[in-house]
Amino acid sequence: MPAESMLYVVDDEADYRFLVNQVFKRSLPQYAVRFFASGYELYECILTESGSFGSGRKENSLVHPGLILLDLHMPDFSGLQTLTYLKQHLQWRRIPTVIMSSSLSTEEKGACYDAGANSFLNKPTELNQLTETMQSVCRYWLEFNRSPKM
Repeated sequence: MPAESMLYVVDDEADYRFLVNQVFKRSLPQYAVRFFASGYELYECILTESGSFGSGRKENSLVHPGLILLDLHMPDFSGLQTLTYLKQHLQWRRIPTVIMSSSLSTEEKGACYDAGANSFLNKPTELNQLTETMQSVCRYWLEFNRSPKM
């Protein structure tokens, strides 16, 4: 499956990851999804599989996704901290990153955009809304949007 059809979902809530996984299995099987339980887990995966945080010094076995969906409120590495790390590195900077949160604080939204977020969306918890949101987000970012090649 091409990297453009791959997305990463980073969220600390196991029930939410399960729901999102069900949405993709049932309604969006054309996309490959990789789940991470925390921003720190994604960070460690990048370090381990890329060697030196995507520096390109080591053969890279990690597939760069076409999109990252990132929960804002997580323990250890918050969504904002994770976003900041991603956007500091050339190989990850251009990957569209959408922040999803049930908090709609103006300050938090501003901080996320300042750190390089491409979008900030309300995190749906109802299955139909979640399905509609994921369909829209994937269609836009993975099909319509034209990101620069790495």
